[in-house]
Amino acid sequence: MKPVYLYGFMGSGKSYTGRKAASETGLCFVDLDEYITKREGINIPEIFKTRGEKFFRSVELKALQEVESDIISLGGGALTNPETALYAKEHAIVIFLNTPFDICFERIKNDGDDKRPNAAGKSKEELFTLYKVREEHYKKTADYILTDEREIIDLIGRKKHDYL
Repeated sequence: MKPVYLYGFMGSGKSYTGRKAASETGLCFVDLDEYITKREGINIPEIFKTRGEKFFRSVELKALQEVESDIISLGGGALTNPETALYAKEHAIVIFLNTPFDICFERIKNDGDDKRPNAAGKSKEELFTLYKVREEHYKKTADYILTDEREIIDLIGRKKHDYL
C-alpha cells in the first residue's frame, strides 16, 4: 500500500486523525514535524528563525523521502514546495483534510509563536489569507478531499484492505 499523507491547514486535525486512523487500522503513523524535530535536534520554530523557511522546506522534503510509515501527517505548508508536491503525488495517497478556517483558527489561536512559525504574530485576517492561498495547493495536490475524520479513517482502512 502506498503511504497516506494527511495534509491541510494548521489545526485541521492531521495529527489527531492520523493517530486515530493508525490505532483503528493497525497501521503505523508518523507526524512529519515531530520526525523533523527529532532528526534535526531542534524544533521547527527555531529552524524557521535561524535558517529560514526555504531551508526548512528542503529539510522537510528530505525527511519525507526517508521516513517510512503507512500514515504521515504533513505540515500545513509542506506541499507548497513544488518538489515536495511532486514527490507526494508520485509516492503517496494525499488526503486533504478540508477543515473550515474558523475551526482551524479556534484550535490554533492560543498555541503561541513557539509552536506554529507561520502563525506567529499574525491576526485572524492574515491567517485567513494564508488559508485561502494554501487551499489552492491543497486542492491541487489532493487525491481525496475529505472533511470528516470518520471518512478519512474508513478510506485508509479500505486502502489497507485492498492492498492485502
